[in-house]
Amino acid sequence: MVVGVYAAYNFWQHSTATSASAVTHTGIRLASSATTTSKDDDTAAWATTLAEINSIIAAHSDIEVSASLVDLDTGQTYEAGESDVVFKAASTAKLIAAASYLHEVELGTATLDQYIGGTSARENLRRMIENSDNTAWAAINDYLGDKQAAYAESIGLTSFTGGDYNTMTSGDLASLLKQLYDGTLLSKVHRELLLSYMAESDASYLIADSFPGSATVYHKYGQLWGNLHDAAIIDYNGKHVALVVYTKSSTGDTSENTEQTAIIDQIAAAVATQMAP
Repeated sequence: MVVGVYAAYNFWQHSTATSASAVTHTGIRLASSATTTSKDDDTAAWATTLAEINSIIAAHSDIEVSASLVDLDTGQTYEAGESDVVFKAASTAKLIAAASYLHEVELGTATLDQYIGGTSARENLRRMIENSDNTAWAAINDYLGDKQAAYAESIGLTSFTGGDYNTMTSGDLASLLKQLYDGTLLSKVHRELLLSYMAESDASYLIADSFPGSATVYHKYGQLWGNLHDAAIIDYNGKHVALVVYTKSSTGDTSENTEQTAIIDQIAAAVATQMAP
């Protein structure tokens, strides 16, 4: 379930000085699974889930799939499917555009109140993430120009290309989500702002649909030219993960993506089962 903007703000009071195994949010101490089980136990459990994810992918040989998962409580990353494939990132790349613009704000070279394409930057960012508005995205992209690719490289994303190419691996996007969660990507106020938009994403299906109401999901989906993706930070049962699933149909058709939706749902359900009480 995706929570509202105020819940998002309350949850993400995260101190960058706090270790990943014991994160403090608004005075509430969230113990990771590492406090009740060993890291080896966590790794073994996720390895079992990874095998299940690979089985799901193998059952859909006509669809290209890459899944990247980060256990945010231990920092361990897991890859399934075609993890080395660079996909058309579609609208999941809007997360990079948003983070890049907010970085410019932190550098003092841009503001949230300035107008870009006749709309305030803040409103462009909101529409871009919450509603996947392509006009808002184009305005932000035009403003950033080459700065966006340079920013992606500066935070360790080696596969990202912006502009008309707009490509990336699922692993690179999972890395961005991890940095967003850790508090190393943006200042607290801008991290909260971006997460509040992700919490209000108007696509409540895919990854979010596989988790119960007690889970908190911050995500951004993408759909373009046979590609259907979703990327999320998930807080459930005191555990925290980043999950990115990229899928591509061999037909290049986005009008009938039932199989791709099912793949993302099944992978998310496997992750939800691992995180459940």
